[in-house]
Amino acid sequence: MILSGRIYFRKLERLGLDEKMAEYKPMLILIILICVLLVGCAAPNAYRMENSDYGVFIGADKETLNTILDDSGNYEIAVIEGQEFSSDEISGFKVGGRMIYSYLNIGSLETFRPYYTDFEDDILGEYENWPDEYWIDVSDKRWQNYISETIAKELYEKGVDGFFIDNCDVYYQYPTDEIYDGLINIMERLNKYDVDIIINGGNEFVSQLILDGRSGLIDGVNQEGVFSSIKDYDNDVFAKQDKEETEYFTQYLDMAKEAGLDVYLLEYTTDSGIAKEIETYCGREGFRYYISCSVELDGQG
Repeated sequence: MILSGRIYFRKLERLGLDEKMAEYKPMLILIILICVLLVGCAAPNAYRMENSDYGVFIGADKETLNTILDDSGNYEIAVIEGQEFSSDEISGFKVGGRMIYSYLNIGSLETFRPYYTDFEDDILGEYENWPDEYWIDVSDKRWQNYISETIAKELYEKGVDGFFIDNCDVYYQYPTDEIYDGLINIMERLNKYDVDIIINGGNEFVSQLILDGRSGLIDGVNQEGVFSSIKDYDNDVFAKQDKEETEYFTQYLDMAKEAGLDVYLLEYTTDSGIAKEIETYCGREGFRYYISCSVELDGQG
């Protein structure tokens, strides 16, 4: 429990704070308030640590991951950026039988990737809130081949237990048969690796998969922002999700559950009330969840 500066100071006085120390009351209060601000994510993070066995750390470096994924037994499933780690490093993260999933971006192209210039001609448009990322034409056979035969193959050979597929929302942005078929082609080819396939977001694509009777191509879905929303991506400012959005996403997740898919939630909040709502919902539905106070998912909260 985090106490305010004034409450904490009165607590010290009851414990016998002498007059000399009382002279430093303003400074003590300032220091305490600064500490509260610096650890502002600590309370929700600790709350999540106690109740969740699922973590998403795609922005975390090796040192941070080694700290998080120690031998304490926390996190049965952890999502990392597998392209940044060696097979030995990934093996080290799998202590205690932990499953390691790797982020795999199939629907957009990031400028920092070494293969950016090879595919920049396939860019479809800008990606809102992410200036170093662009939607890509997944109907391009070269892109399909590269994702499934180069990146996915390398990740598989490193020993990952699953693919955490991102940006199937390209089908929402560009809802054509060509885009849908391109995503289907990639999913079919990823299945040969016999690892778990989790779709992050992409609810329009997944809904169509279910309607088409093809949900067997994937193992689960991860939905961001069911109960929380991001108001400022640059400064990690969050809020409660709009009621209509929450209702839409929970109905979608009901459909995914009924289709036999595993369900995961990824939320962004520092509000303990929202965190409790997430825990209650996931406990009732049998879903896994992870709560972060960092948009970067760098393991800092």
